Amino acid sequence: MRDTSLDRLYRLLPGHIRASDANEGRQLQALMEILASELEVVEGDIDALYDNWFIETCEDWVVPYIGDLVGARMLRPFGDGSLRAYVANTLSYRQAKGTLAVIEQLARDVTGWPAVGVEFFRRLIQAQNVNHVRLGNLATVSLRDADAASLIGSPFETAAQSVDVRDIAKGQGRYNIPNLGLFVWRIQSFSLPFAYDGTSGYLGGIIPREAAIGPGFRLLDPAGRSLRLFNRQRTESAIGQLSTEANMPVPLRRRALAADLDGLRAGAARAGRYFLTRPVIEVRLDGTEIPLAKLHCCNLEDRIEGGNTAWNRPVAAGHVHFDPELGRLSLHASDEQKLVEVAYAFGAPHDIGGGPTDRREAVASWMEPFLTEDAPTPLWQIGVTRRAEEVTNDPDQGGPVVGSLAEAIELWNARAVAGARGIIALLDSASYTDDLTDADHLIDIPGGAHLAIVAAGWPAEDIGGGARRRTAGILSPQDRRPHIASDLHVKGTAQASETGGTLILDGLLLEGAVLIEDGDLGRLELRHGTYGLGAAELATGMAVLASNTRLDIRLDHAIIGAIEAGDAAGVLSICDSIIGEDRIADGDPAAMPVMIDAPDADLVLGRVTVFGRVAGRTIEADDSIFTGSLTIARRQQGCLRFSYVPEGSRTPRRYRCAPDLQIAQTKERLQAAFSPADEQAIRERVQPAFTSTFAEHYAFAQLARRCPPEITEGGEGGREMGAMNGLTNPMRLANLRDALDEYLPFGLTAGIIFET
Repeated sequence: MRDTSLDRLYRLLPGHIRASDANEGRQLQALMEILASELEVVEGDIDALYDNWFIETCEDWVVPYIGDLVGARMLRPFGDGSLRAYVANTLSYRQAKGTLAVIEQLARDVTGWPAVGVEFFRRLIQAQNVNHVRLGNLATVSLRDADAASLIGSPFETAAQSVDVRDIAKGQGRYNIPNLGLFVWRIQSFSLPFAYDGTSGYLGGIIPREAAIGPGFRLLDPAGRSLRLFNRQRTESAIGQLSTEANMPVPLRRRALAADLDGLRAGAARAGRYFLTRPVIEVRLDGTEIPLAKLHCCNLEDRIEGGNTAWNRPVAAGHVHFDPELGRLSLHASDEQKLVEVAYAFGAPHDIGGGPTDRREAVASWMEPFLTEDAPTPLWQIGVTRRAEEVTNDPDQGGPVVGSLAEAIELWNARAVAGARGIIALLDSASYTDDLTDADHLIDIPGGAHLAIVAAGWPAEDIGGGARRRTAGILSPQDRRPHIASDLHVKGTAQASETGGTLILDGLLLEGAVLIEDGDLGRLELRHGTYGLGAAELATGMAVLASNTRLDIRLDHAIIGAIEAGDAAGVLSICDSIIGEDRIADGDPAAMPVMIDAPDADLVLGRVTVFGRVAGRTIEADDSIFTGSLTIARRQQGCLRFSYVPEGSRTPRRYRCAPDLQIAQTKERLQAAFSPADEQAIRERVQPAFTSTFAEHYAFAQLARRCPPEITEGGEGGREMGAMNGLTNPMRLANLRDALDEYLPFGLTAGIIFET
C-alpha cells in the first residue's frame, strides 16, 4: 500500500537537515508537507488513469469509451443500473452469438431485469426424429401432474403446444418455429434476512403476527396482511448457464417448495435448489433455527374444524408448516408460546416504502445536523432491540440499548432540551407493539432539537478486555424493517423566538399514523417507510391535529395513507412516493377520497402517484400521476409538468400534461372537425392503468402493460409518470429491443413477455 502520510517527503531528508529545521521552527517541514499533499493529488490521478484502463474498475464516464474500443453499441442508461456489465461481456456475447444463454445474459445486462429465453419451436407438438428424441415433449398433458399444469404459459412449462401463427413481436402469439420469447420480471425481490450487528451477532428477524383464530396460527406479515412470498434470486455461475425457476425472483409456489423439501428428506441428488443456497424461508423458535427436515410447505387455507376456523397444523412438536402463497405459518400446540422469528423475501416494483434496502446514502443526506460539533449538547444515541441479551446501560458492553421503543422515547423526553440531538436506532426487524398513545410517550421536540427514529444497525467495536463500545452517529441502515403497531404522537414545544425542532422517521413499517399535536413543530420528515398500513387498508398516515403553522413536511420514498396537514402553512414536499390506495376504482376523480388535504401548504411533488384528491394552496409538480381531482387555491403560482391531471381539476398552468397535451394536438390537427366526442374519447383512452391499486399487492402502483404510452412514456425525457419514474422502464425496454437486433439469430423473431 502506498504511503500517503504528509511527512513522507520530509522523512527522506538527511537527519541533520531535519534537526536543523526543528531548531528553526520546522518551516521546511511545513513546505514539504504542502508538496506531499500536491504529490498525493498527482498520484491519485495516476491511479485513476490506471483504473480507467479496465471496465471493472473504471469511472462511469469511461464506460462508453471502452465500449467504443470493443465495438459495443451504445445504449441508454437506466435507473440505478449501469451498462458496465454489457460492455464487459460484449466479447463473450460474440463468442457464443445467437445462443439462448447469450440472449438471456444480454437481456439482463441491458435492462437490469432478470430474463429467461425460450425457443418456442421446442414446445411444439411434432413428429420426432429418432436421432433427436425429446422424451419430455409429449403431445398430451398429464392430468395427474398438477405441478406441470400450473406452469403452463410460463417460461418453465413442459407441455407441448399446437402452432400459433400470430405475430409474437406484437405480443399476439408464441408457439411457432421462428419464435423466440424473452420472459422478463419487473417485480423485484427484497430479502428480509435475520439481523446481525457486528460483534453482537444475531439480533433477530421478522416476528409473525398472531392470527385471530389462535396463537398457533401466524401471519408472516407483521401488519397482518396476506403476503405472497418471493424467491431469493440466485445468479448463474457462468454466462452459458440457462436460467431456471429457482434462479428467478418469482412468486413462490407451494408444489415446487413441497417437492424440494420432500426431495431433501429423501436424499434426492438434485434437491435443495430453494433451500440449500439462500433459503426462501428460515424459521427460528426461541432462537433455535428449525432444520429443513422439520419444515413443511403446505396449503394453509381456512378450514372448519369442530365448528371453528383452523389451518393445517404439524402433528409433532418442533415442526412448522408454512404457506408461501398466503403468507401463513402454523405451529404445534406445544410451540404456541415460543418466540417465532422468520426471514423471507417479498416482492415490490421499486424500493419505495419500508424495506431492507441499503439506505446509507439516504441516511447520510439528513445526518449532518446530528454530527455538528458546535451544538449546545452532545449527540445522544440509543439502540432498541427485542433481544434481551443485548439490553444494557453499560457503555463498555455496547450500551445504551433498551428493550422497547416506549422506553427509548421516555429517555429522549427526559433529556429533550432546546438544540438537543438524538437518534433512536431500531436494531432489528421485530414488531414493537407497545401502546405509544399516552401522555408519557408523546414525543417532545423542543426548539432547534433534532430527533431521528431510524431502522439501522449500530455496530459495536471490540476495544479489548471483553469490552465493546458503540459510537454515536455510526449507523448501518440496511437489512432491517422494524414494525411499529401504534400511532406516534409528536409535539413541538419551540418558543415563538426559536427555530422549530425536527423529527425524522426512516426505514419504518408504521401500522398507525404520525399525529402532530398542538404546538410548534418545525419539520417532519418521513423517509423510506410505510405509514398507516393496516391489515385491512392503507389508513391515515399523517395528521396535524391542531395548530402547527410553521410546519414543513417532507416525504421521500414513502408509502403512506391520507395526509391531513391541517393548518400547517409551510412546504409539503413529496418525492418518489405513493399516496393512498384505490379499493373502489369507480373511475370518478371527483368522488375519490381526499388523500392530500393541505389547504394552507405549498405543495412540491416529484415522481409521485396519488390515489385520491388533492387540496393545497400552491403546487409545483413534475412527472406525477393524480387519479383524483386537484383543487389548488392560488392558480397564478406554480406549474404542473409532465403529469397526468384528471378532468375537473383546478390547477395553475400545465406543461405537457396528459390528457391536455393529446387533446390540444388532436384539436390542432382536426381544426374545425374536432368535436366534444373526440375530446371525450381521448380522455377515456388516456388514463392511467395499474397492475394493482391495493397496498398489500406486490405490484402496487405499477403501471400495467395496457396503460397508454402517453403515460408510460409521458414523463420528462420519455420516462413514465408516477412513483416508478426512477426505474426508467421505457429506457430498459428500448435497450432490449435495440440489442436484440444485433444478437438475434437470423430468421428468428423475438417477443418480449412480461411475467410481472
